[in-house]
Amino acid sequence: MTNTKNKLVYICHEFGGKQENADKVAELIKKLIKVYSNICFLSPHHATGFFYHDVKYDKGMEYCLTLLDMCDEMWVFGSKSMSKGCLIEKEYCRKYKIPIVEKG
Repeated sequence: MTNTKNKLVYICHEFGGKQENADKVAELIKKLIKVYSNICFLSPHHATGFFYHDVKYDKGMEYCLTLLDMCDEMWVFGSKSMSKGCLIEKEYCRKYKIPIVEKG
């Protein structure tokens, strides 16, 4: 199978183990795929959220950062006050030169 997407984009949005935040990201990605057909969007909320309450926070972030490391860019959505996880992800991107796109 060939890769038909030009880029893999990590979606940064507050989570905190709240289903309502995962639902917001799901709706957001549904809209994004209609506009950006050449991009594959990765939601850490859906990739790792099901075990959020079963592992220590730092271990969960390790999984998220492993996924982030595979991505071409990180797009940031959500409130102006960033969650702890979003701040960690942004710092990781700066350190490893992964482009950050602020989407609001």
